[in-house]
Amino acid sequence: MRGRSYTPSPPRSYSRRGGSPSPRGRYGGRARDLPTSLLVRNLRHDCRPEDLRRPFERYGPIKDVYLPRDYYSG
Repeated sequence: MRGRSYTPSPPRSYSRRGGSPSPRGRYGGRARDLPTSLLVRNLRHDCRPEDLRRPFERYGPIKDVYLPRDYYSG
């Protein structure tokens, strides 16, 4: 053999263009089972956790609703 070097094949999960694998395949299709956080802004000052829980529960179970309050204004 003369002048030939070994070049390994790219991993099968990568496309031929050299891009990275799709984010969907990263978790094996289990994206719905992973914990997710959501930031909601511009809420009314008197908004309660129940006011947010109800509309968002239609998309899946809600573990916790946290509404930070300003220390000085309550």
